[in-house]
Amino acid sequence: MSRRRTVRHLTRRTFLRRAGQAALALPLLQLPRGVGAQGSQDHPRRLIVFYQPNGTKKELWSPRGGSEKNFEMGPLLRPLDTFRERLVLFDGVDLAVAGEGPGGPHQRGMASLLTGEIITEGDFVGGDGRRAGWAGGPSLDQVLARELRPGTTFDTLELGVRCKEAVPRGRLIYRDREQPVPPIDDPLVAYERLFARTQTPGDPEATARLLHKRRSVLDAVAGDFDALYRRVTAEDRAKLEQHATSLRNLEQRLEAIASTSACQPDAPLDVGDPMAEAYFEQIAKAQIDLMVSAMACDLTRFGSLQCSTSVNALRFTFDGLDRFQGHSLSHAGDGNASMQPHWDHHLLWYSGLLAYLLAALRAVPEGDGTLLDNTLVLAVNELSRGNTHSHADMPFILAGGAGGLLTGRHLTYDGASHNDLLVSVMNLLGLETQSFGHPDFCTGPLTGLI
Repeated sequence: MSRRRTVRHLTRRTFLRRAGQAALALPLLQLPRGVGAQGSQDHPRRLIVFYQPNGTKKELWSPRGGSEKNFEMGPLLRPLDTFRERLVLFDGVDLAVAGEGPGGPHQRGMASLLTGEIITEGDFVGGDGRRAGWAGGPSLDQVLARELRPGTTFDTLELGVRCKEAVPRGRLIYRDREQPVPPIDDPLVAYERLFARTQTPGDPEATARLLHKRRSVLDAVAGDFDALYRRVTAEDRAKLEQHATSLRNLEQRLEAIASTSACQPDAPLDVGDPMAEAYFEQIAKAQIDLMVSAMACDLTRFGSLQCSTSVNALRFTFDGLDRFQGHSLSHAGDGNASMQPHWDHHLLWYSGLLAYLLAALRAVPEGDGTLLDNTLVLAVNELSRGNTHSHADMPFILAGGAGGLLTGRHLTYDGASHNDLLVSVMNLLGLETQSFGHPDFCTGPLTGLI
């Protein structure tokens, strides 16, 4: 076989297969002509859903200013200031479909949020004692994967942080009607499933042992890495180097989690325990790193990051706040001087975590831009405000640039249905449709967005 023929067949996908189903978080390379079969400069469109629970305070969330593009970020979104020009902020979009059906507002909000469907009847008891079932249809990520068929190793990727409740108020993603998809809460398990040759899903201790024993993934595929490195453009060499460093750092970070757990058996909280309050932030950022690596490696194009569940009992002990848990804070009266500052702190932290995700996407070069340019991030919540359980005027955010989304805007509607926002998201990602979810709550894509 000639040298030229060898180069042609050492494509991105061939390399990934030799590495053991994406052992290396390899960026989507812009290969020189003659290397690989694809000469297109187009890049995949991706979706990441980012969920935080229990509503917000729209008076401190909403932008201030007199026009669509001339506005100041609300105080609760200040951690996102750096990404102001990459955002679309919404006022006046209602989660109207969540006003229908059985169950409590958290149950209905979670079930309808990404499905646009009315919750079903069932025997799950909500926080207020009312009963309900699961969502009445599939979530948009599952529909996108099914209809667009990207051919990735994983159709979708569901990662969570402390999502231990297997009940309607704790599930965000649905494969179909009444078919919830649980997220992976443990980054060690997620890492093995995504990047390791030997998979041990559901067994964190075995996973930790494998992480200690295994040689570096990069060392194991060094031969193929070097061969590809010599044959790509200078720009793509920089990408390879950056992603090699990124994955090695991730391996070391997960090794540290496992090692700390094993070396401190008497510690009150196990670092490797994804349900431990004290490590909520550490686990959340590890899950974000994994999601971005999976997207960069083209293991999947549709993912969700679920930060806990509605009606959770999470205290921010990792941030020195151990007095109140999030659900109670969200229910505190507006005039509660002892609790409202703590709730503000929680909300600011979630904005900072969303900024961490956007920064991680922006740090990955892709073509003339970054992974953020070709990804759509949809930030959602099951409520607008916790202490009223409102589903009106929801705090939705779009970020990134997939599908040519025009960002740096604050869009105001007058009671638009969130189903229409979901239709718009699907259109941006390449699925031409005029309807999604329950037809009574859908009129087509939002005007002025696309």
